[in-house]
Amino acid sequence: MRTENSQSLRKKFSLDPTTRFLLVFCATAFLGFALQTTPWVDAHIVGRFISANVYIAGETVRLSGGMAEVINTILRDPVSGFSVRVASGCSGLEAVVLLVAGMVAFPASWSERIAGWVVGAFAILSLNLVRIISLFYLGQYSKAWFDWAHLYAWDVLIMIDGMVIFFLWIRWLSRNERSNALK
Repeated sequence: MRTENSQSLRKKFSLDPTTRFLLVFCATAFLGFALQTTPWVDAHIVGRFISANVYIAGETVRLSGGMAEVINTILRDPVSGFSVRVASGCSGLEAVVLLVAGMVAFPASWSERIAGWVVGAFAILSLNLVRIISLFYLGQYSKAWFDWAHLYAWDVLIMIDGMVIFFLWIRWLSRNERSNALK
């Protein structure tokens, strides 16, 4: 009797896979964004992360033969005086939060999810580094092109990158599942 009641309760409150995915995705994304924007996390983790990215961008510019000064979250050209300040919304972390939320919501093992997070975050954050450096050079060339690339092109490209990584991860999961079934 007791198992029948618990099974009927489970059946009554069970969600179809699409609804479950959407609810878990939205809840995880909300949690990730809420955590990321808390003052302590923003100041001590996100701020330091952005400073480290700007430092890496500056070193990359210098190693490539260019000139750049790094002042905390600002990448500046010492000759032209043009500078790019990387703010919280330009760190690439937003796309990582959405990718992680998608991977948490998708039915997979935790080891597969963690592998996806590591590879996906690396890919998104690497592309974001290219974004910072390209905007640094583009801004020295044309303010109009800088504005267009900053406000439209790169935001879309970073989000598309996250989506492509998510779909490649799903494809990897299905191939992994097929190879395990053949063993």
